[in-house]
Order: sequence, then C-alpha cells, then structure tokens
Amino acid sequence: MTRETGKKRTAPEEKSGRLEARICELEKSLADNEAFSRALFHFNPVSTFVVDREGRIIRYNFAKEKSGVRLPAAGDVMYRDYAARHDNDMYAELMDSIVSGKIKHFAGKPYCGRILNITISPFPHGAIITSQDVTEQRQAETALRKSEREKDLILNSVSEVVSYVDRDYRMVWTNPAALELAGLDAQEIAGRTCYSMWQKRESPCPGCVMKILLASGQPGRMEMASPDGRIWNRIGYPVRDDQGEVSGAVIVMLDITKSREAQEERAKLQAQLLQAQKMEAVGTLAGGVAHDFNNLLTAIRGCIEMALLKIPEGDELRKDLLEVQESADRAADLTRQLLMFGRRHHTRFAPANLNQTLDGMLKLLHRLIGEDIEIVTVFEKDPWTVRSDAGLMEQLVLNLVLNARDAMPGGGKIILKTENVTIDESYCVVIPDARSGQFIRLSISDTGKGMDRRTRERIFEPFFSTKGPGKGTGLGLSVVYGIVKQHDGWINVYSEPGRGTEFKIYLPVIREQVPQRAAETVSLEPLAGLGERILIVEDEKSVRDFAMRALLHYGYRVETASSAREALELFVREKGDFHLVFSDVVLPDKTGLDLVDQLLAINGSVKVVVTSGYTDSKSQWSKIREKGYPFIQKPYSVRDMLGILKRCLPQTQGRG
Repeated sequence: MTRETGKKRTAPEEKSGRLEARICELEKSLADNEAFSRALFHFNPVSTFVVDREGRIIRYNFAKEKSGVRLPAAGDVMYRDYAARHDNDMYAELMDSIVSGKIKHFAGKPYCGRILNITISPFPHGAIITSQDVTEQRQAETALRKSEREKDLILNSVSEVVSYVDRDYRMVWTNPAALELAGLDAQEIAGRTCYSMWQKRESPCPGCVMKILLASGQPGRMEMASPDGRIWNRIGYPVRDDQGEVSGAVIVMLDITKSREAQEERAKLQAQLLQAQKMEAVGTLAGGVAHDFNNLLTAIRGCIEMALLKIPEGDELRKDLLEVQESADRAADLTRQLLMFGRRHHTRFAPANLNQTLDGMLKLLHRLIGEDIEIVTVFEKDPWTVRSDAGLMEQLVLNLVLNARDAMPGGGKIILKTENVTIDESYCVVIPDARSGQFIRLSISDTGKGMDRRTRERIFEPFFSTKGPGKGTGLGLSVVYGIVKQHDGWINVYSEPGRGTEFKIYLPVIREQVPQRAAETVSLEPLAGLGERILIVEDEKSVRDFAMRALLHYGYRVETASSAREALELFVREKGDFHLVFSDVVLPDKTGLDLVDQLLAINGSVKVVVTSGYTDSKSQWSKIREKGYPFIQKPYSVRDMLGILKRCLPQTQGRG
C-alpha cells in the first residue's frame, strides 16, 4: 500500500516524530557529555585513577600515562598491587572511604622520594583517586622558609639598626635592634614615619637619604644626631619593584658616637702633642737665650757693682749706675720668668714671703692680660712664712691668671689675695684634702663665665680643656695641682656658671724667717778672702774678667781658664795648688762636672763651686745635687759670689 503525496500526518504520527527527535537530541547530549567527561578525565593535569568497589583500577588518565613511572597492569588493586609503598595503609583508607562514602584528603604524603597530595572521592561504583605531585612546590616552600630564617637570623644578629621604609617614609619592617632603640614592638612601629620615630620631627630631615634615593635611584648616605645626643651614620639602599621603579629603601643606621668621639680625641691629642712640641721648642729656645742673657747680665751687674765701689755716695753718676743695676735685676727676673714659660726650672725650696712673690710678678701679669682686665691685690699685712720654690709658685700664679683671663674675653677683674688662716678639725671634715694647722691661703678669683659642676670635677685632669682646638694643652691646671702638692698644700675651687671662679690654695707655714736682702751699701769686706788661690773656669770672657777682677779686689789670688783642657793643663802645671775651683757647668770642650772629677783625682782636698746660666738638662742639676757641689745660678752678684766662696773655704785659711 502506497502513501499518497501531500497527505496530512495524523496526531500519533506527529507525537512519534517529536519523541524520536528528543531521543536523538538526548543521545547527542549524552555523547557530548561523555566526550567532555572523557576529555576532562584524560587531560586533567593531575594524575587520576578510577577504581571499583574492590579497589581494582578501572582506568587512569593521560597525566598518569605521561608521568614516567610504572603504569598499573590489568586487574591491579590500588594501594595493594599498585602504589603500595606508602608509610601508612592507604588500601585500608581507600576501602573505608568507599564503604563510608566520605572524601579523604592526604596532604604531603611521601612516596618514592616524591611528595604527593592525595584525595579519595567515593561514588556508588567505587572511587576516584587524584594524586598531585607537589615535590617542587614543597622544596620551594622549604627553601623560602630557610631563606626567611637565615634572613631573620642575620638581621636579628647585627647590631646596626635596619629598617625597610616605603616611598612615603613609612616603616614597613624593622629588625630587633631598631625595635629596642625605639622602645616599641613591631605592631607599634609599623606605619610610622622614620623621621617622626627617630628624630621626633613632623617632616623629613634635611638631607634625608630617602630624598636622594627617590631622586637618583642610587644609594645615599648621611650623618645625623638623634635627640639623645648620639651620632648616626645612615646608609640607604634602594628597593625596586617588578617594573624597576624604586618602591622603598632599606635604611641601615650605625651608631658612630664613640668612633666620632675617638676621632675628636685623637685630633685633640694630636693638637696637644703639637702644642707640647711647640712649648718644648719654645723652652729649648728660652733655655739657650737665657744662658746667653744670664752671662751678659752677670757681667753687667758685676761691672756695675765694681764701678759703684769707686764712686762716692751722693755722686750723680752713682744714681745712674744704681738705676742701671735695678734694671739689670729686673732683666734677671724677666729671664727667670721666661724660663718658667718653658718649664725649664729646677726646684729650690726656701723660706718665702708670698706677698713679695706676687708683687714681683705684677708687671709681667699686667703685660700678659691686657688693658681690659683689672688686677686687684688684697695682701695680708704681715704674712706668715712659707717654704716655697719661687719659680714654681710664679708658674702656678701665671697659669691661674691666664686661665682667668681666658674666662673673661670681654674684660673683667682678677683678685689676688693672701691671708693667714688657722684650720681646725671641723673644716677638715668638710674638705677631704685639708688638715689642721696654720696656713697661708692664696686666693685667685675672677669675674668670668664660671663653670658647671661636671667641669669643676674634671679641671685638674691632664689634657682636659674647655678651650677650643689649638687654644690650650689642657695641662695648665694639672700643673697647678702638681705644684700645690709639691708644696705640701691643697687647692679648692669654687665656681658657678655666670658667677666667676675662685681658686683657694693652702700652703703650710714654717717657723723660719725670710732672709732679708742685704743693702748694697753694706760693706763686703767681711766676705773678703785671705789670699786663697782660686781657679776660675769660664768660657764667656766678660764673665771671666768680671769674676777675676772682683776676686782680686777682695783679696783672692786668681788664675783663669776658658776651657776644660786649658784648666786641666794649668791645674797639672800648678800641681793642684788651688784652694777652690769655680767652674761653669757648660764648657766648649767638656762639662764642668767632668772637669771637676779630673781635678779632684789630682787634689782631693780642693773645694768646688759650680755655676750655670742654663736651668734645663744642660745644667746637670740632678748630678750637681747628687755630688753635693755648691751651686750659684747666673746672673750672680759680687755679694753672691763672695758669699758662696766664703762659706766653702775653711775659716782659718791664712794668706799663702
């Protein structure tokens, strides 16, 4: 039976057609889903297994095939026949998951030298097992953790302050040294600006290394002082992002306070050394000048004295000579004070009137301090006697007066005061160095800027100075302290900022009287000789001639020599027939002391008197004291020379 063309389809036929089309559509969709699932399964980058409820491997994906490890055989049971070398019973875990229907995760499972993340996902007919190899990831994480630990170990161990700062100057990270310095913890420090934390500022510091970094992209360096007075060396290193732009900086801060102080101390010591060397050179020059000057003054003073013997009282010429004599005496004092500047002075303690010592220095002090400073003297009317070395005492006064001058750059007043004082036991309790008894108190005060307590406590330390570089050795007050101790005394200082300074020096009293200088008009005849033979050894002709004339005039027999060789030849020729040898210490060919040793070897009974215009090592003062030879310092007067010779020669010596 044939179908007629154009005949309309019945309702059942139409329904059947739609069903067929739907079935075709579903079949196609199912085929697509299967293809997608197959592709998803096979091309999943994670190794995937499908097992049945007994654990037998049904399939595995492409990632497993490409893994390079042994593939399962048909019928292998997962975790029993295949992949069984796990550190725990993974087969039991698989069976438990299939039975319970619970998904199980195993992270970081070691297997054959690899690290795996395993997931078991059960379904009604078995389970899907994914095994992801995370060995490289774990190794990278371990390396990163190790690197972080090493970084923390290094940064936590360094004493330098290290911080990471962003472009807005805000702290991102700091090491423990920075936290300790700031007195904050990491949470409190984060987000603060570096300038507010370190410098207590509201804006970046002038010359900040961050400005240099942001502008140039290069490391920067600066020094800064923190509010607590410490000095820091700051070094900034740029930190760049992935695009190479500066995103911040690592700032390293090093405390260089001690290093800077050491540098300043070295510079200070070097300046003090140069100053000391300069003073040594000045002292050497002063010693040489003083020697020649003392020789000249010896001849000048001696010739004046000899001339005065021939001129009667009241003669106008005598007045002129007396004025010249006074000037020569002042020149001798000036020479002694010049030597004091060079500290070339051997100690000679003798009874002294402190008023006279100070009075003799006033002219020199006025010249040194200038016209804008007034010197006021308040002297004890009848001062007690002290045992003093004139040169050391003058040096003490000079150092204190010069210090007072430097404390008054705008002018002021210096007061020199002497007092007789009696110290009792109650005072000694208050002042540690004090002791009871009678003392002369010398006070030197000024109206200068004064000192604070910390400065007062250190002023007697060697090389401590409040003056600027090159303006002092720092030895002046330590020398003063030493001189006071040499005089068996003590010194106190009183000072406050803006209220001046006062030094009070206590010197013990002695019962001896100060020798009075004999009037020049008193006759020298009692000091005349009795015909004794004197050998004068002196290389300076003017001094030699003066001494010879004076001794001849006062009854001595005299021979002279200008060198040690000449003196020795004369002494030998005369078979040592001399009562006394009067020799200069410094001779052109040998020292006077070496000569004396040779002469005493010839005649051990000959008396010896030595003289010198030097006061430094050339005077051989220590050897003179050791030998016990009488010594007379140039320039000396006729009275001085006659007096020392008279004391040395036997009083019963008759004329020869």
